[in-house]
Amino acid sequence: MIVYQHDAAGLYQGETEADESPLEPGKFLLPARCTETPPPPEVPEGKWPRWNGHSWGLVNRPAQAEPEDPVAKLQAFLQQNPDVAQLISQ
Repeated sequence: MIVYQHDAAGLYQGETEADESPLEPGKFLLPARCTETPPPPEVPEGKWPRWNGHSWGLVNRPAQAEPEDPVAKLQAFLQQNPDVAQLISQ
């Protein structure tokens, strides 16, 4: 049986399968932080399904910062710390 996972804040994480109980055939063991209720089929851009304990709602998806270029970050650090740059160049 397919169930729907959410994190501790209720934000949808994906789907997984619930295992059938070995002691009660026909009954399924619901994993932690899962529900049998599917999230909304259509999720608008910038929104994220959130389980409130009874139903799914939509909340704003947090903006993700662009990953910083590690080379540019190192170059900036070395420019600000010429003593470190001198140690590396030796």
